[in-house]
Amino acid sequence: MKPGLLIAVARHGQTDSNVKGLWVGNGDDPLNETGKEQARRLAKSLTSYNFDFIVSSDKRRSIQTAEIVSGAIGVPFYGQRKDLRDRDYGAMEGLTTDQIRERYGVEMKSLSREIDDLGASETVASVLKRVKEFADIVRNNFDGKKIIVITHGAFIRSFYEMYVHESDNLRFTNCSHFIVRLLEGETELVEDLQTI
Repeated sequence: MKPGLLIAVARHGQTDSNVKGLWVGNGDDPLNETGKEQARRLAKSLTSYNFDFIVSSDKRRSIQTAEIVSGAIGVPFYGQRKDLRDRDYGAMEGLTTDQIRERYGVEMKSLSREIDDLGASETVASVLKRVKEFADIVRNNFDGKKIIVITHGAFIRSFYEMYVHESDNLRFTNCSHFIVRLLEGETELVEDLQTI
């Protein structure tokens, strides 16, 4: 039996758009000062696991979070991947939850299926497909390794729902994270969702 892949899945640190409550999955904001401090605290919380490397989405907020974590705990930043991006919210991009409710009549969540057909947003099925394909790639290529993945709200929630359990009552705040071991045909929860 293979030893499995230990994977910490974390959301990036805070940006100014997060503070304003904007849905900007496709945006490219940098971290603000709070976000940088959150990334340092995230690094501290992951130190004891002796991770082998870090990967992130190709968005600036994730790259900066990964670079801070990498520098703080001495784990190489392996690179960035487009498939780790947040959901593209299409016409909802740049709007607040209240504005979306007023304009479209839906209660916005990162995995709101109600917006699948509104304004060319990425469907939930597409996000789940990206999560599954990424998990298969890293499990098949890095078995026995320990990696940190820095990603976004919709991706981390989708990963959690696919490999841990339902997440409706959970908040995936900036730099929140969880750790699982992906084995052949099963998932072991090593550390449940932690907030920073």
